[in-house]
Order: sequence, then C-alpha cells, then structure tokens
Amino acid sequence: MKAKATIRRFLWRHFPDAHAVLFGNHVNNEEAGELVKLINTNQGSKMKGHAVILFVVLAAVCSGVWAQRKQGYACIPISRNQGKGTIVDNTRLRIWYALNADSIGDTDTYIDLQRLDVGDSISKYYSWFISNNDSLQEDWKKKNPGAQTIPWWVGPGGKKKDNWFPYEYADIYISRGTLTEYACMPHGLGRYNGWYSEPYPQQQWTMESRFQTILGYDCQQATCHWRGRDYVVWFTPAIPARMGPWKLGGLPGLILKAQDTDSLYTFEAVKIEKSRQPIVRYAYDGYTKMSRRELQKHQQAYAENWFKAVGYQKAHVDASGNVVPDEPLFIHTDFYPLELE
Repeated sequence: MKAKATIRRFLWRHFPDAHAVLFGNHVNNEEAGELVKLINTNQGSKMKGHAVILFVVLAAVCSGVWAQRKQGYACIPISRNQGKGTIVDNTRLRIWYALNADSIGDTDTYIDLQRLDVGDSISKYYSWFISNNDSLQEDWKKKNPGAQTIPWWVGPGGKKKDNWFPYEYADIYISRGTLTEYACMPHGLGRYNGWYSEPYPQQQWTMESRFQTILGYDCQQATCHWRGRDYVVWFTPAIPARMGPWKLGGLPGLILKAQDTDSLYTFEAVKIEKSRQPIVRYAYDGYTKMSRRELQKHQQAYAENWFKAVGYQKAHVDASGNVVPDEPLFIHTDFYPLELE
C-alpha cells in the first residue's frame, strides 16, 4: 500500500493527467490508449528527466491493463535469422486460421493470422503475419541498401504486433509421421532460438452429436484431453485432410475450429484455398536442437518476465537530473501455455 501511495504522489506531482487516468476512474482499454498518447506527446525537461522511472511506474501499475493472458512485454526480434529457404513441396490445400480474434471479420483484432499449408508429402503451419513481415522487410532492404537500420514491422500484424508471442514465432513442419518445430525467441534472446522433433502427435478423440456450419462446410464436434488441456474442435469430413491448426489432427476430416475448454486459445478457419503454391523450408541457421520441454521452458520464462531475461534494470533520477540504474527490473506477466505436460 505504501509503495502504491508513493507511485500516486509521483504521478500527481509530475504527471497529473496520467494520475487522473490511472487513479481517477477504473482504467479501461480506451483510457489506457489515451494515457499512451498523453505520455508520447508530453514534452520538455519534465518528460526527459523522468522518462525511465515513469516507464517503470506505468509498467508496474498498468500490467493488468495491457498485459493480456496471451501476451506480455517481450519485444519482437528484429530478424528471425531463418537462413536460406528451399522449396520442398507444393500445396494442395491452404487454410487460414484466426488466432484469438475479437472479431472474426477484422484481422486487426487477431492475435495472429496463421496458415496451414498441406502438401503432397510435407505440411507446414506458421504465422502469415510474421512470414509476410519477413518478406516485406527483405523487399525494404533491397530498396534501401544504404540504410543503417530496418523497420521492425512492415504490413498488417493484428493487435499487439510489437509484442512477441510464442505461438506466432514458431514454424511447424510435418513429414513422414514426424513433427519438427522451430521457435524464435524475443528480442535480445536470439541465442536461445531452438528446435526439436517428435512423432506427429495423435490425440484420442471422442465424437460428439453436435454439428455446425463453418465457411459453408458441415462440421461435427469432437473432444479430447491432450497434454494437460481439454479441447473442443469442429471438423468437416468434406475435406479429407486429417489435420488442423497448430498440432491438432487425426480426425476423419479437416479441423476448421478448435478451442481449449478454458477459452484461452481459439483457432478458427477464415479462408480455404485449393491451389498449388510452393512450401518453403528454411535452414534456421544458429537454431539449437533441444527437447520440446526445454524449448517450452525458454518460451514460458521469456513470456512471463522478458525484462529479467534480457537484464533490464530499474532506474531513478538523482538530484542532478541523471538517470541512475537500480536493481534488475522484474515485471511478471502470467502466461498460459497450450501444453501443460
């Protein structure tokens, strides 16, 4: 309580408008957005002298406002360092899935827009937002050969596109009964980029007598318990591909919608293409082989406390106006992984 009172006094003295937004009323997302605008437009020595400590204060006070259960503070990497790409197959089916959409008709409200490329012998599941950004970055670099820096993000990216999220920054390949996942870690932690292989998972499904239509296809419900979570999915026998979003599959038809029973993650098909497009597999230069559990421990640690992982510190402003570093910065954000086992 004393710490919160100190924070209140600091904001009231130096940033009265921020104090009003934070403590005058219950803070909602619209008010939080106004606070960001207020901070970004604040000018003069007051802002310069207190920028670092204000950031720390806001992060501590507002973690409940901005930190979603699926995204924390981790910054996206500048590059995934995938290396050279090679065409390994061609699609016969391409499915687009919205991940955690607030409005299924508005991609700006998605956490991610993901794609399942089903080939003749190899299938790939990946983020279209990230893949498209990678391509646009490469185009930008070719057009700006003398640039000292590159933009972190180009093109559409859904909500919180500047935040790293484990299920966006992962490419999954399925071939000959083996699943291989390559995972890119957030900014400052690229040395922990990793990959693993395992037998393609086979969930044990129970067919349910419930039906609905998705994208014009008649779908049946199925349920399962897998790696610590319960899932409800809708699949269509009209498309005889025994696959679905992420690692889910094994049903007598394509899964068009999937959700865990805690409603943490929802994958829903928004588009299906039947066309021949190249499936590209990258070299993933510098990625380290590790076990699935080891890789997921890295992801969990960085999603929950990225500041600690990269070594950021708190700071205060001394009497001379200098920013002085203090103890390591620790801001915890709950992260709920899909796989608990």
